[in-house]
Amino acid sequence: MKIAMVSEHASPLAALGEADAGGQNVHVAQLAAGLARLGHDVSVYTRREDPGLPDRVELDPGVVVVHVPVGPAVHVPKDELLPLMDDFADWMAAHWERHGDPDVVHAHFWMSGLAAVRAGRRRGVPVVQTFHALGSVKRRHQGAADTSPAQRIELERRVAREADAVIATCRDEVDELRALGVPTDHVHVVPCGVDTGHFTPDRSDALPPGVPPAVRPRLLAVGRLVERKGFDLAVRALALLDDVELVVVGGPPAGALHDDPEARRLLDLADRLGVSDRLFLVGQHPHEAMPAIYRSADVVLAVPWYEPFGITPLEAAACARPLVGSAVGGLLDSVEDGVTGRLVPPRDAPAVAGAVRGILDDASLAAELGRRARTRAVDLFDWSVVSSRTEEVLDAVARGVGAGGAAAPDWVDEHTGELETALASLRRQAALLRAWGERLATVLVGGGRLLAAGNGGSAAEAQHLTAELVGRWCTDRRPLSGLSLSAETSSLTAILNDYGPDEVFARQVEAHGRPGDVLVLLSTSGSSSNVLHAAKRGSQLGLHVWAMTGPAPNPLAALADEALVVDAPSTAAVQEVQLVAIHALCAALDGALTSRGLMEAGPVCRQAS
Repeated sequence: MKIAMVSEHASPLAALGEADAGGQNVHVAQLAAGLARLGHDVSVYTRREDPGLPDRVELDPGVVVVHVPVGPAVHVPKDELLPLMDDFADWMAAHWERHGDPDVVHAHFWMSGLAAVRAGRRRGVPVVQTFHALGSVKRRHQGAADTSPAQRIELERRVAREADAVIATCRDEVDELRALGVPTDHVHVVPCGVDTGHFTPDRSDALPPGVPPAVRPRLLAVGRLVERKGFDLAVRALALLDDVELVVVGGPPAGALHDDPEARRLLDLADRLGVSDRLFLVGQHPHEAMPAIYRSADVVLAVPWYEPFGITPLEAAACARPLVGSAVGGLLDSVEDGVTGRLVPPRDAPAVAGAVRGILDDASLAAELGRRARTRAVDLFDWSVVSSRTEEVLDAVARGVGAGGAAAPDWVDEHTGELETALASLRRQAALLRAWGERLATVLVGGGRLLAAGNGGSAAEAQHLTAELVGRWCTDRRPLSGLSLSAETSSLTAILNDYGPDEVFARQVEAHGRPGDVLVLLSTSGSSSNVLHAAKRGSQLGLHVWAMTGPAPNPLAALADEALVVDAPSTAAVQEVQLVAIHALCAALDGALTSRGLMEAGPVCRQAS
């Protein structure tokens, strides 16, 4: 295939550490090279930021970087590039008209998507979109500190709908797109990758200058020095761990750290907590030095507030280092809790410290976590694997197979396999459903009520559950109190307007819930912020909080009193099996009522109500 990749601000030529350079630059460079090794011709279109740059630069055999001459030939922060995207698209379309159209366009980041869709539609070229990060997540967590253009979320929604396919880097992103009202039948999950030939467990390399040798058990945190990365949480966890040191890699070079606001904040915090002698901020280090730095650590920390994907967990895994991370975003996919590391709730320093201590105190566990992390990195996240999976999506779109990227019979075969896996996990939890049925019978007959909530498809399932209670499932019985918090649009919009999205369910729980009531929360990812707030509020008010989620670990399952976890590889399979679980819960409830003589036994239900 002739593939056009668009990365408007993140040139694959850029060295890590330059302004606005980072994971996307590496992703685009490695993916382009991987696709070229598979036999494809790849051109990467990025904006010219230096008048001295040539029009075209060969990056690797089969990969050319094309510098698009729009806007000033100087660095411009990416949040200021939106006005240039129409010109970027028009230049690409004209370039393709002169030199031949590509078979498919793969855009990276939302502004690249705007340019790709505009140019692609003009030339009749299909478009695949990878966002790398979504504005809705950034705005939720950064609030007024978010410097993105005000229209970013709406434009991302438009790009996601108009692209022929979307490649999401984690399952959490799929749920976020669905919450934005984007149909997800054309969304495919392909993770970011790691160079497992560069990042290895081999311990032969010496530490680079500026990184001290370890004199205590060492924790390592790597990333840009920005508040959301949670380095302050790592420092707070350090204060709870005796005789442990923390090395932080990232930010400006070591000599300029004293001018960096986040570095100064971390050092001040360490002073207040009395751990300055055990905290080492070493600044940025080149890519080639990072494997040795990872290998010097006993445990790697990745504890951000939120993370669209996160490269650090993959690099640590490839170096066979166990990791303690926040159960958010892409870390829910890249770290397998209890298998390759530990996941803990975000912003919870005691939980981080406890997980670290559990690993440090068990050398055999630490070694086994590292060994399994390396194996998983090679099997799932090596760039050869990621490139092949991306190739499948690009090829399907280029051939016009369909919006879903696969012929319908193929999708059906694949999806029924997913459902078999998910249903097997549900069967293993049959005892939990029976116990829930008994508890519901006690609560509802005693005058209590069931509250239910979820987003998107989960909102429909919450409403389905309460309808079965107020109506009937199979046989006649007295109506039981069930209230779907997702269904009352006047309350939803009023709370959203006055209190913000995190309160849309929590405030209703506070209004309608009473101690002893049951709160059922449905979320395929288990990480939707408004659902998590509802779980916390329900626990505070004395409700029984039950969760129905996708694969664990996830924050909602951790917060709930009990959780039914559907182990399935796709969001669609999770939601469909959650509906089966809802019907099974209704059957368990009716069975409990019958055994207590509160309703007559009826025939087994053979059709949906």
